[in-house]
Amino acid sequence: MRSELKVAGIATVAALAAATAVYVARDGRGPPRDRTRAEAFLSPAGVTPAAPAAQTQLSTLATPRPDNSSSSKALTPAELEQRLAASDADSRDRVLEAALPAMVAKNPEEIARFAELQTDPRLRELLVRQIAQLWAKTDADRAMGWAMSLPDSPERVATLIDVSLTVAMTDPQRAVSLREPEVGNIEPDGVLEGLVQQWAQKDFDAALAWTNARPRNAQRDKLLQRLVYVRAASGAPDEAARMVDAAFADGSQKVEAIAIVAQQWTQVDPVAANAWLQGLDDATARSVLQQLQPPNPPL
Repeated sequence: MRSELKVAGIATVAALAAATAVYVARDGRGPPRDRTRAEAFLSPAGVTPAAPAAQTQLSTLATPRPDNSSSSKALTPAELEQRLAASDADSRDRVLEAALPAMVAKNPEEIARFAELQTDPRLRELLVRQIAQLWAKTDADRAMGWAMSLPDSPERVATLIDVSLTVAMTDPQRAVSLREPEVGNIEPDGVLEGLVQQWAQKDFDAALAWTNARPRNAQRDKLLQRLVYVRAASGAPDEAARMVDAAFADGSQKVEAIAIVAQQWTQVDPVAANAWLQGLDDATARSVLQQLQPPNPPL
């Protein structure tokens, strides 16, 4: 009977190693997708929105481009209103792209009030989100304060995310500090996870210390999974494996973290990865195998 169990365990680990290779070939770089990671905005590799499924649907609004012309003259709100009135819906984006950088640079509060007074929902969202992104580049605190003052709505949610993402392009640690009060320290939040991942790519030790100081719960586990990915993807999968053993209690979050390491390690050293996987107990190996198996094709 014991020999039968041993054979079953070996078969499970062998299947796990094969599934890891399939997962790598199918998915490339990045941790396994799951339902609880939110806001598809930051991929595990860096700056693209994240692989995890979105809880908040962000509309595809134009991102304002910086106006590098020092001679650019700021329009008044009345002049902008005239230009928008003379434009069709398809050309409003270009009008705003040309006008908003100088207007926000000159008087962000004035153009913010103008945006809030708009009655066309589409135009209002275009204005609000582009103003917030431009404002965040020069004064993140005031931009975040304005975004938080907006009425509860998908527009407010998206604008708060926009501010954090804008700040993260230059200072991910600061972006984390802006996002954290909005989401608290209990529920997982995909945006916070992505920001912490970006922070870890710049300063791993600081991001790890901040994460380890948080309450032990599902949010912390999701943040640690991102740090495990950063460590594994940066060329130290053995260190990432030790992180998994030290940081996670047994359960689904640990299984997901093991799958993240397995995927990355197999790409650079499949022999060492396989040796590590063979140390898993049979039940854990089966659970990791389920994480790495390709989804069933649609009927």
